[in-house]
Amino acid sequence: MQLILCLHFHLPLFITWKKTIITQTQHRETMTRLLKILVLMGMLALAIYWRFFYDFQEVTNKIRIMHTLLSISILLLLFRIIIDCIALWYKIDRKHGSGKLRDNLIVGLSNLFSIISVIAIILGMLSIFGLNPNEVFTSLSIVAAALAIISKDFIAEIIVGLFNGFSTKIELDDYIKVGDQKGKIIDIGLQKVTLMNDDDDIIYIPNLKFYNADIINYTKRDIRRMSVEFHVDPRYIEDLPAIELALSNTLSPYAAFLEAGSQELKVVNIDKDNIELKYQYTLKSLSRDVQREIRKKLMRTMLESLEKPR
Repeated sequence: MQLILCLHFHLPLFITWKKTIITQTQHRETMTRLLKILVLMGMLALAIYWRFFYDFQEVTNKIRIMHTLLSISILLLLFRIIIDCIALWYKIDRKHGSGKLRDNLIVGLSNLFSIISVIAIILGMLSIFGLNPNEVFTSLSIVAAALAIISKDFIAEIIVGLFNGFSTKIELDDYIKVGDQKGKIIDIGLQKVTLMNDDDDIIYIPNLKFYNADIINYTKRDIRRMSVEFHVDPRYIEDLPAIELALSNTLSPYAAFLEAGSQELKVVNIDKDNIELKYQYTLKSLSRDVQREIRKKLMRTMLESLEKPR
């Protein structure tokens, strides 16, 4: 009883403290991004000055090489600044509750920047060595075709990753199910999608597997009906109603987050070696942090409620 009262009074304080920490972290991230933009703008100004106004003839006879390198740098710096400005504007806009851009747009632009960077560097290197890109690609067409066949999965994953970055079906922080894996999306890369499951395990799913899998997006469906599954040896269960009562009491400190009367323990399947139980409850609003805390406490309560085998 004392534990329940303690949780009842301290849980709101913990959540308020957590929100304060998150706000401070977001402020630091905003200032860091702003500082990064200022540094990149300074680098861009220097690159433009050296490219168009500085006379390299006085210090080197490799003027063409320097101009090529500076042109590539200007292109990449300009694109990077645009991406970071969009990201900064989005974070500030979202902080005031009117953010319309999606995190995916920033992810997609960053992935596109990575591809453009590689292409620009390759073209720049060809130019530095005085090679015509058209002639080089034509002469290497057979080799390129062979490489494309060999690395078709790698190329396909990059293409899927690029499309995922701009997708409206999945977004960062969405809670999804991919095949047998459930978790929150924490990164959408050119080669893989990264999830964090309820046990804080990091799961990497290759983009091709992700593309071909059946995906359930719980966040998009706004599913607030949650469930925790238990697989228990029948010998450990003495009084099922008592277990249900213990689980319900565990959720008492979370009453403010739950729909009244939504808790229910179901017997899903029974055989001689296993009883499959499912405890369900409904959140008033979707919160993965609260859901993860509840899941951990329910698992602990279930372990404590099991009887010794008869």
